[in-house]
Amino acid sequence: MAIQFLINIFIGILWMFFSGNYNLEYFFVGYFWVMVVLFIFRKILFKFSIGKQLYYIYAYKWLKLIVIFLVELLKADINVLKMMFRKDLDVNPVIFEYKLTIKKNWQITLLANMITLTPGTLTVNVGYNNKTLFVHCLDTDNIEEEIEGIKNSFEKAILEVDLNG
Repeated sequence: MAIQFLINIFIGILWMFFSGNYNLEYFFVGYFWVMVVLFIFRKILFKFSIGKQLYYIYAYKWLKLIVIFLVELLKADINVLKMMFRKDLDVNPVIFEYKLTIKKNWQITLLANMITLTPGTLTVNVGYNNKTLFVHCLDTDNIEEEIEGIKNSFEKAILEVDLNG
């Protein structure tokens, strides 16, 4: 995948030099057209093992994961803020077991950190077999809704980011 990026940079620089204009505008035009060519010839590139997917699609998936995290972070911030300004602090804290579909250590670590960084939730422990997380939620009435929320946002996006599927 890094070779795709280097090819794209190199040909973008060549485009800039062959056009005779040495500025970023011409570099980005060449860079864009090489991205298009890489997309068109991706099947040939994958036969020669130059990556399993295009690097800019991989970068898009990481960006999508970051945006999902930021949106969930904002929603959780608003919920905790509402909770703080309630007249009576009536919360229902709970610790629940979350079954993981992700397998790799970096994925589990990323998911656990994303849960912990989101206000109102905390990853308490990882199961001994790396198949479960124990999550503390500050206020919930529906554990299944919390589990589905994690599965459909964070875990789904982390699975998309993985290069090897």
